[in-house]
Amino acid sequence: MSSRQRGWFSNVPANGFQNRPKEQQDNESTGLGEVTPAIVIETTPEHRNLVAGDPECVGWTRHPEDAGVCARRDHLRAHNGIPDLELVDPRDVERAVELFYRDGFVAVHDALDTDVLAAIRCATDRVMDEILDADPDGSIGGGAGGLPHRYSFGATSGSRHRLHEPAWAALIDLETTTPILSAIFGSANYVVGGGGGDVALPGAIEYQGLHADRIWTEPHDPVGQLGTPQLPVPVVTINFPMIDLTWENGPIRQIPGSQRSLEPIPSLANEPDWMKLSTVCPAPAGTAVFRDNRAWHSGTPNLSNEIRAMPNIEYFAPWFRSEGIHRCMPYDIWSGLSEHGKRICRYVMCGPEETVIGAGFTHPRESEREAFIERQLKQLGPPASTDWWLRR
Repeated sequence: MSSRQRGWFSNVPANGFQNRPKEQQDNESTGLGEVTPAIVIETTPEHRNLVAGDPECVGWTRHPEDAGVCARRDHLRAHNGIPDLELVDPRDVERAVELFYRDGFVAVHDALDTDVLAAIRCATDRVMDEILDADPDGSIGGGAGGLPHRYSFGATSGSRHRLHEPAWAALIDLETTTPILSAIFGSANYVVGGGGGDVALPGAIEYQGLHADRIWTEPHDPVGQLGTPQLPVPVVTINFPMIDLTWENGPIRQIPGSQRSLEPIPSLANEPDWMKLSTVCPAPAGTAVFRDNRAWHSGTPNLSNEIRAMPNIEYFAPWFRSEGIHRCMPYDIWSGLSEHGKRICRYVMCGPEETVIGAGFTHPRESEREAFIERQLKQLGPPASTDWWLRR
């Protein structure tokens, strides 16, 4: 890890005002008031509705001793965390599945052994160096809602995933997670859809708005009686925290039972306080947080001095597919997986002579990633270039 400053950039305004779109800034319902017109916000398409920012932070300075930050820290110290959060032993598959079906998530302790945890920590540290080389004050940000000091490991990759990284691939088929996944899906015939995760720098003072990771198009039902909330779980994402999750360092929050809700997700300005405090903490590094992608969740303020990184792997049910799945794993990495790993990665693997377009290039700006891909496709030429455009 480099010695550069890695958070608490006080020059970056709360909500990254310079990154909020003008039409959102002038909307009184956001509580943000009028601010400087926008530059491009880096966020994923399904999270575009979150770009209004955190209205409670208006006027705060991104500094540990700011009065608003101190008050938020005191509130989190006293109240943050799901009461009586149960961390499940990885061998207790039945209990893990029971909690997952009930709540839409479950936390399983000791999912990563020492070597796997060390390798993925090293990989996430290196990626963070690459991101901060491009965004040295954390102002671009990205991920869900495009807030500063937050990033998506997948979205910052030119390939849109991290399955070209051996440390990410090592998370795919673990003896601590595979039996639970098979039991959740009722079959071992699920498939890998991708891998990325998210990270919050120290000084990510804002809450993300609640959202669901619906990386799919809802089924077309002309009579309006069927949507994914009425279906069995379509996608499970497993997040692996790289540090112990505490009340202070931005633990993920999950709203129990929301995976089947038909109610609209409340905005930050309208949600009750208990939802903001419904965080998966305390939980040790190397825990596996299994999430139903339909469940409401979000990032929370990281008011510590630690980077809170949570790489992930996404799994699709045997019956479910999405255009979000595309080839992003090199053949040499695929060929080194277990037999089960190979089978469930068959839709993301590349052929022996196929190039993973965008792999190895990291930047929080979409325009930079697209420019890199254009240069790479021009250099490769057909058929690789034409095939990629057909697949994207």
